[in-house]
Amino acid sequence: MKIGVFWRKFRNVEFQKKLTPDNVYDDAYGEAYQHYAAIKEAGYNSVLIEWKKDPRETYKALVKEKVALIFNASSTKEIAFLEAFNIPYVGSGLDLVATNKRVRKNIISYYKLPTAKFVVANSPDSIPKIDMKYPLFVKPISGRGSAGIDEENVIYSYEQLPKVVEKITDIIGQPALIEEFIKGRELTVGIIGYDNPEVLPLLEIQYNSSLTNTYEHKMFDNEIIKCPMELPIDVEDKIKEVALKAYKVLGVKDYGRIDMILSEDNIPYFLELNTYAGLTMSSQEGEGDVHHGYMGYMAEALGYSRGEFIGKIVKSAIDRYNLQGIEMIPTNVS
Repeated sequence: MKIGVFWRKFRNVEFQKKLTPDNVYDDAYGEAYQHYAAIKEAGYNSVLIEWKKDPRETYKALVKEKVALIFNASSTKEIAFLEAFNIPYVGSGLDLVATNKRVRKNIISYYKLPTAKFVVANSPDSIPKIDMKYPLFVKPISGRGSAGIDEENVIYSYEQLPKVVEKITDIIGQPALIEEFIKGRELTVGIIGYDNPEVLPLLEIQYNSSLTNTYEHKMFDNEIIKCPMELPIDVEDKIKEVALKAYKVLGVKDYGRIDMILSEDNIPYFLELNTYAGLTMSSQEGEGDVHHGYMGYMAEALGYSRGEFIGKIVKSAIDRYNLQGIEMIPTNVS
């Protein structure tokens, strides 16, 4: 039995394609290939599986290749398919991945973890009453890859709101989450594992002449990355404590990334959870260039090889499902 690595075209840029169809970079295959290679380096037999529009074709490929566990599932459709056929997979379940930023922020608020005040608009003509301090920040409620994010998403007056809300609701096709813009340092916290999660080094995201992490900044690796983030130890410990509690109360499995803002008075505010966090590391010779994942930077800061890093995530899922019979790659014995 093998570990199957899903891949599908434009998996990271599907929403951005609606806005800038001529300015997207599709590295979906290269990303999946790096995961496939890393799983092999971790000692497991693996196979690449293209996600097809007709799920029956995907299922036939899984049966033919005798796949016991799926890695790199990255959409609610894929997760629903795997759960419907009772196929084990790495990562969080449908109960979490199907939720949006509003639901997750409500859960975070219930557990009294800090997060910015917010409202949700379904159209530019139905923006709720704004009882928040300006500036505000507007983003898709279920977006990914910073899709639809640019400088105009930072709002300084109500008059600016309808245009940005329209971009998100009418073009991207999602409700718009409107929240207070917390001034501070943007950071992200990667966590791997399930029973005993491991918090990775904190990563700070700085911008080149930008107010926020736009699509171009993120997907074309234009950010200034600081990993590990430089912080007093007490502040670092508080960030990790909040991130780990968020990871647990949201029910994240195997891996995930908690995006946060550290305010000017050192309060770590929850922004969102990424259940499909980028895991890619530096490409090796002969491999195509892929967008470098934030969690990949964190793993490199710890000195992990990609096989060690991805292997830990895979092992979490194997233990969680109590799987038996996954093929290991034979090692040469001299």
